[in-house]
Amino acid sequence: MPRAIDVVKAFLTALLLVIVLFPLYWTLNYSFLPEKDTVTYPPNFYPRWPDHFTIDHYIEVVTKYPMLRAIFNSVVIIVAASIVTLMLSLPPAYVLSKLDFKLRDSIYYFIMALLAIPWVSYVIPIYRIARSLGLIDTHILLIMLYGFSGIPQFTWLAVPFLRSFPDDLIDVSRTFGLSEIKILFLIVIPIMRNAFIALFILRFVWAYSDLLYQLVFTVEQAKTAIPTVLEIPGRFVMPYGNMASGGILVVLPLLILTISAHKYLVSGITEGMRITY
Repeated sequence: MPRAIDVVKAFLTALLLVIVLFPLYWTLNYSFLPEKDTVTYPPNFYPRWPDHFTIDHYIEVVTKYPMLRAIFNSVVIIVAASIVTLMLSLPPAYVLSKLDFKLRDSIYYFIMALLAIPWVSYVIPIYRIARSLGLIDTHILLIMLYGFSGIPQFTWLAVPFLRSFPDDLIDVSRTFGLSEIKILFLIVIPIMRNAFIALFILRFVWAYSDLLYQLVFTVEQAKTAIPTVLEIPGRFVMPYGNMASGGILVVLPLLILTISAHKYLVSGITEGMRITY
């Protein structure tokens, strides 16, 4: 019986991997096919290299559209915003997890309630304020939007991580005269850096993949990667090869980040599971 369960688990895992990775494989395959091969029937499920191979789509996307600048804008904006989110989320999360005061639980539940408010409800008032201040299509606006909008969510996510931190170390630090903010930044964060790097990666992925703010608040100078890819389709023609190559270029920073930092992601999430209440 245990062996049968293991087989079922392995099969379900393999099936999930196929479901998750097949769209990426399909996009990568089509990004290297000549345009005439992207509209054939039946579709080309497998690479037809080297006879049917081209990098023209990548060249056209990079030269015809400001793709590289858009990806650079995305990375710079989201990295800065993710740092802002963590720096402003960790202090309240530390207070809610390690300090005992009367309204602690009420504040925590209020933060949870904020998570139920959809981002789209903020768009119109934020747009009117940003337009009056001349901040539309600026990097600083997107940094503030993604930095501040993630505070409730990542305060809520950071609380379990900080609850797992030993209280004895905090008590010892207090006996040496360290303030709570110094304990957080000099003791807690260095020791739990893997957990906070995991939170940084999660915030980067979620913000990088968002379309709403990037589409509404950018025009040209601060335009990011995803809105730029959406400009590739023509009015009467759908260039599948260009769309596929643009999609691969957009996903590339996420792949590089998650692959290079996967050990921090796994160990950080595992560390957060060891919660002591």
